[in-house]
Amino acid sequence: MRSLQTLGLLLLAAIGISANPALAKVSAEEAARLGKDLTKVGAEKAGNADGSIPVHVGKASFTQDMFELTPQYLEDLRVRLLKDIQKIIANPEALGDILEQSQAVIDAEPDKANKVIDIIEDMLTSNPELVSDFNSVLQGRGTSVDQMIQQVRAREKKLPELKPDMTAVVEKFTGNEEWMSKLVAAFDVGNILKIVSVVDDPKTRVVINDMLMKYMPPYVKGFLEYKGADGKPVTLDAIKPLYVVTNDNLAEHKDKISVGHQAMFATYPDYKMIVFPSFRNAFFPPEIEEATIKNATRASLEGTDDVQGAKLGFPFPIPKTGAEVIWNAKLKFRGSAAKRYNNQAIVKPDGTYKISKLIEDVKFKYGSLTEPEGPEKDKLLAYYLQEVLSPVRVAGQLILVHETAGGKGNTRNAWIYSPGLGRVNRAPDVGFDTPSIGSDGEQFNDQIDMFNGSLERYDWKLIGKKELLMPYNSWVMNSPTFKYKDIIRPGHINQDLARYELHRVWVVEATLKEGQRHRFAKRRFYLDEDSWSIAVVDCYDARGELWKVQEAHLITAPFIPTVSGVPELIYDLQSKRYFATAMTNEDKIVDFKISYEDKMFKPSTLQRMARKR
Repeated sequence: MRSLQTLGLLLLAAIGISANPALAKVSAEEAARLGKDLTKVGAEKAGNADGSIPVHVGKASFTQDMFELTPQYLEDLRVRLLKDIQKIIANPEALGDILEQSQAVIDAEPDKANKVIDIIEDMLTSNPELVSDFNSVLQGRGTSVDQMIQQVRAREKKLPELKPDMTAVVEKFTGNEEWMSKLVAAFDVGNILKIVSVVDDPKTRVVINDMLMKYMPPYVKGFLEYKGADGKPVTLDAIKPLYVVTNDNLAEHKDKISVGHQAMFATYPDYKMIVFPSFRNAFFPPEIEEATIKNATRASLEGTDDVQGAKLGFPFPIPKTGAEVIWNAKLKFRGSAAKRYNNQAIVKPDGTYKISKLIEDVKFKYGSLTEPEGPEKDKLLAYYLQEVLSPVRVAGQLILVHETAGGKGNTRNAWIYSPGLGRVNRAPDVGFDTPSIGSDGEQFNDQIDMFNGSLERYDWKLIGKKELLMPYNSWVMNSPTFKYKDIIRPGHINQDLARYELHRVWVVEATLKEGQRHRFAKRRFYLDEDSWSIAVVDCYDARGELWKVQEAHLITAPFIPTVSGVPELIYDLQSKRYFATAMTNEDKIVDFKISYEDKMFKPSTLQRMARKR
């Protein structure tokens, strides 16, 4: 659901002036491939040779009800989800199923059973308070956690015999959110995967996954139940990891891992990537697809920043240069407007952090399905209004941005209200490597939404396509059942919650031009071929050393439809800090149905808002 966050894409693009001639458009013969062997937005429809990357499915991946979700319905689900999980845990039938299936594993494979019992014992004893909660009920029934574990280990009792005692514990604490939080923390995804790795067997796996889906709330199934090219649900495959990459087996997978991710393994010994089957479910509205096909033969790029002839859709579905690929990312459809509740964190090496909160109002112009046609629509990319809620030292600050594109005199226009000054001023510099507000220098303005603003300071080289492991279909990490304390860890996020898939990506390299200034001397971008979304960026300093790694955990939001990165992360390999943004686990769902009038984004409106403070 956080997938929606993406919609709050901040500052899309400031444009420079170039006298270079426009690059040639693609031929009609090349454009005829769109909708045939290429998707309508330019990806290869076919999978790869060994099937590890499947055929593109797109919209057909989702059930019909997923297209009809509203912000209010999703907000209601956030409230219901934890309560519904509690109901599942408290369901005697579900508990009985779990105990019986687990006993079947013990009877069939006792060696595996002992390993699982060890893991469960570690999970429970990791939190003395949780054990105490269990024992507060069990002791009145003549037993304890330790006694039950030892009886199962010695085969003195079968698991189904423990059902009455376990039911009593669950009934005692059902509805207690603090206890549920302890339980979720103990039985986290990483521990569950340890159990799966021990008992992994095709027959057992299907039984367990069938049981999981049997008790899962229907609305959760919709986020998990993708369909394959044959139209059949592939839920069981979707939720079972293929393998886990660690430092121990990194060499086996190195050719599928970006330079930035390799650096994460080198920097953090506990870093890992849990790899799942790939699902190519990205898609966009029909109007965007049809406009993209037309853009193939009418759009051109003058210099690095002046897009000519493009309307509504991706401008360059069959790109010839690196700059064209980046422009596809900048002009991606994200909906027509959005109100985003953006939570950010600067995480210190020891894992401590503070949350800052923003409210972001965005009205998209170029890629909007509701804006009338006109010259302004093609050259004005978006209006953006940001209000800082916390931390206290910058609370109340307002920023207004008009993003423009192409042509002489079109630049990024920005205004800022600072409570300390008490007035609205024209902002002199809100682009390039100026640090973004609230990031403590860990995010530059042109790193917002992975990259935004003018391309003029770099030379852009199209390296080509490559098959790499990318963060994709990241619904689990964005579930409201996980709090920021569950996600944020020292050095990097909790990789047990991250999902990686093998996808084809466009690789683009940007090298700082002679005489230009930027703290990044080089960047390498990796863009998902199905959505033109930037998934990973390697950022190098002036010495040529890899300095920062950006990572966007991509999600397809079928109810918009678009592909978003939530959360977005910037890892500083030198300071060992990292910056997390576009998080909404503990905040409101993005309102992607909202609409705005242009007058809301005028400097005079900003002045009126400031006077009310």
